[in-house]
Amino acid sequence: MNDRKLIYKILLVSAAVFVSLLQISCDRFREDLPECRLLVRFKYDYNMLSVDAFHEKVKKVDLYVFDEDGKFLFVQSAQGPPLASGDYRMELDVPVGRYKLMAWAGAGGDDSYDAAKLVAGQSSIEEAKLKLKRETSLVVDREIDALWYGEVLDIHYTGTKYQTETINLIKDTNKIRFAFIGNNMARLNLEDYTYEIIGANGYLGHDNALLPDDVLSYRPYYSEQRNASSVLVEMNTMRLIGRGDMRFVVTSTSTGKPVLDFNLVDYLVLTKMEGHPWGEQEYLDRQDEYAIVMIFSQCGKDADEYWLAMQITINDWTWHFQHENGDPF
Repeated sequence: MNDRKLIYKILLVSAAVFVSLLQISCDRFREDLPECRLLVRFKYDYNMLSVDAFHEKVKKVDLYVFDEDGKFLFVQSAQGPPLASGDYRMELDVPVGRYKLMAWAGAGGDDSYDAAKLVAGQSSIEEAKLKLKRETSLVVDREIDALWYGEVLDIHYTGTKYQTETINLIKDTNKIRFAFIGNNMARLNLEDYTYEIIGANGYLGHDNALLPDDVLSYRPYYSEQRNASSVLVEMNTMRLIGRGDMRFVVTSTSTGKPVLDFNLVDYLVLTKMEGHPWGEQEYLDRQDEYAIVMIFSQCGKDADEYWLAMQITINDWTWHFQHENGDPF
């Protein structure tokens, strides 16, 4: 009796598996089966937590499709609630063959960037560039939309099964908040200085490399005089490149002379934790927010002399500086 029950259960399971296989079977060429599809998944786990946050962060994605030689075919876009489902897949209706895929993705805004206009059958993948919009003054003092780059992916679509390819995203925008704090006798006035991050990093190629660009001045999109001796400014910047020249400069409005001038990237990379198995560039690409606190440790005859000695803390890492000659470091 037990043997009969066992055989009956095996037959039921086998039948269920057979039906399931019929339901998921597909073929690009047989009319009696559903057509196989090419699906593209987007993943953003290239962050400090190594956790996929695509469904939480990304609100819009533009997928660029090229033939195997890199000639542009079409761009397919998606945005809004479908991307937040946690299992979003973009379906591509293409013939069997080899393709190259790449993507630009964002947080939903369309006002921050100019993506190159590609012509089907003519434009090459090398022309898939993107540039940060800027005024003729080259000053960027607005909060720019978050931007992600989707790596170039070579695929071979066979049409013999449901095929899912994954494009990994890298975030290309950063936010940096500076807090300037004086001691009890140091009084700081927000309007006595200008604050800027200076660098040529607003033009990106199809491989996410920086292209030759104007030197941009990123200025605060948010600033606040917290009290008589503390000031907050927040600004953003595009992709940071290891050993690149991105300078943070504070200039006195009364004298026109810089009181602080240093290579920002050199200090940011010092905050990489030893426990992470990442190189310098990978750390800069994974980290997208920095909090920098500068505490003045001495007073001078005027406010500009406050900047000669200070403590700098970046994401909980602290350094102490003392200037002997009065020059900005």
